[in-house]
Amino acid sequence: MLAVLLSSLLLIAALPASAAAQVRHEVFLPKTEHELNVYRVSGAEPGKTIMIIGGIQGDEPGSYLTADLYADIHLRKGNLIVVPRANLYSILLNSRNGATGDMNRKFDNESTKSTHLEEEIVSILKHLIAESDCLLNLHEGSGFYAPTWISDQENPDKFGQSIIYDAENYEIPGKKQPIHLGQLAQRVVEQVNQSIPEPRYQFRANNHNTISDESSHKEQRKSATFYALTREHIPAFGVETSKEIDSLETKIRLHKLVINTFMAELGIVLDAPGVSLEKPQLNYLLLKVNSNNPVALPNGATLNVTPGDEITVTDIIANYPRGLIADIENFGTKNDTNIPFRVTRTTRIIVRKDAEECGQIVLVPQPQDGATRLQEAAVPIEKLRAEQLLINVDDQIVALAAGQTIKIAKGKRLILQGVRTNIPEMDEKVIVNFKGFAPPKKTNKGNDLHLPIYTDQDLWTRYSKNKQGRLYPIVVSHQNKTIGEFWVEIDTP
Repeated sequence: MLAVLLSSLLLIAALPASAAAQVRHEVFLPKTEHELNVYRVSGAEPGKTIMIIGGIQGDEPGSYLTADLYADIHLRKGNLIVVPRANLYSILLNSRNGATGDMNRKFDNESTKSTHLEEEIVSILKHLIAESDCLLNLHEGSGFYAPTWISDQENPDKFGQSIIYDAENYEIPGKKQPIHLGQLAQRVVEQVNQSIPEPRYQFRANNHNTISDESSHKEQRKSATFYALTREHIPAFGVETSKEIDSLETKIRLHKLVINTFMAELGIVLDAPGVSLEKPQLNYLLLKVNSNNPVALPNGATLNVTPGDEITVTDIIANYPRGLIADIENFGTKNDTNIPFRVTRTTRIIVRKDAEECGQIVLVPQPQDGATRLQEAAVPIEKLRAEQLLINVDDQIVALAAGQTIKIAKGKRLILQGVRTNIPEMDEKVIVNFKGFAPPKKTNKGNDLHLPIYTDQDLWTRYSKNKQGRLYPIVVSHQNKTIGEFWVEIDTP
């Protein structure tokens, strides 16, 4: 699966300041709520590589907005791997947890198989960590860390304003030279604090001693930093600003000081990024209607369409280049960008920058022939049938006609994206069931739309045709009546 992901969309943009400096942009899991954008920033001169992770927990905006500033920066020497929004879904929810819990507690899983898109992301992050010389995982922590008790908000149990690591020194198996995490963290703290006049905002080195059986933070053994240290044997740190700091700009400034100092320690030379915190604002939405060319609609515009027209959001133009999604209200999922939908009732396309709404377009279906009846009334409901199934196969959307079979290589991931019926108003009201697929219990509501299906591990053979594990039916129903069938054939090498 990962090999397929690593061959996904790759956009390369060379920076004009140097022929050698460049940014490579990779997009994983596009057309999903878990889209992952990775930026590889290469300096004009070779050097070490630092990986920066932001947004692994979605209620920490200082982390992902800081990482944003490094995604397309110019480097004179060395390299960065920047993942601004590791857990986009949790960012859209403004929640620490995503669809399956805390992503920063999933790095202890030794399995190479994924059961959810979040596990695919963790697998990708692990491969990126393996390419790095140091990992910085950006966070916002509670209170203010202090080695001794000062107050309820400033004590050893708090994380804020600290640089967290898992051992003072880590002995690499088979190597004579250990990794001196404590010394590196202390050097960074001493340098950073010279630029922080507010005593309470100054950083402290915070050894969680996770490697020890005596540690009070054993849950951190499931984290990205612990994985990076113990499996890839690179220094790794959690950089925590305090949630108690009200100013987002201040938290970003503090994160930048730490990142820049780590870079200097590793010999990475850059042009420091600035801070831009203007309010997110949609400028234009590029919208495709049926097979026509996309049209540019300004923020707040209303577009009249014919009932049943298929619309697709192809691009979002705003005053920020990243963190943008389009959500078609009452359709699809939280991220409907680049996914076609048929519109039969008035709805909004809500544009968000991370969790914040920053614009909208209104869609109003109006019959072109003056008819007042919707198609739902024109076609008897008893004649409802499913005519087409949209399937996302490893990030490519395929349209399958009723009764047809799609052949999919075993190991591919697929997502049932939507159904086209002969009554467009009913597209969102039908149930789609992949026979032989049992989703996680908490998401099992009888409808398998929008759930990832991993064909090498999620399918029950006894539900396949003749119990051979090759041909599986997808049944579309309405009010317990079957209105269409589609077939998936698993092609085993």
